Amino acid sequence: MRHNNPLNPINRQRGNTLVIAVFVIVVLGGLVAALASLLRTSSESVVIEVLGARSYLAAQSGLEQGMMTVYPLDSSPDTSCGVDGTVYSFAGNKGLEQCSATISCDSEDYTDESNTTYTHVVITADGMCTTGSQQASRQLQIETRLEN
Repeated sequence: MRHNNPLNPINRQRGNTLVIAVFVIVVLGGLVAALASLLRTSSESVVIEVLGARSYLAAQSGLEQGMMTVYPLDSSPDTSCGVDGTVYSFAGNKGLEQCSATISCDSEDYTDESNTTYTHVVITADGMCTTGSQQASRQLQIETRLEN
């Protein structure tokens, strides 16, 4: 093995290492940028998923509050939908901070073929949670029928 080939002197081989080093640095920089973007996207999707779950729970809580108002345990049902337009805020509740639930209610009387009169009540709860620039909302609805 000959190290000193007169046709390929060492002085001519300078610079190859520099080109390879720059290429490796550029490729590694691109990989780091791609991984950082992937991590940011993953974090944002987790935030949206958590906000979605919290807004679902806020809507569920608002729906239960509306049902308790329309159908109280100690008195007759309030089929006039006095709960319509009520907004429940969950301030002070650690799990549902920055969340709210808006309740809407609609009732209608109808008579079936056997001349029985019923009141059909529809309660809708819109749960909404925000944090920073992210926002999520869920809507739940329950329908009940009460024989008059």
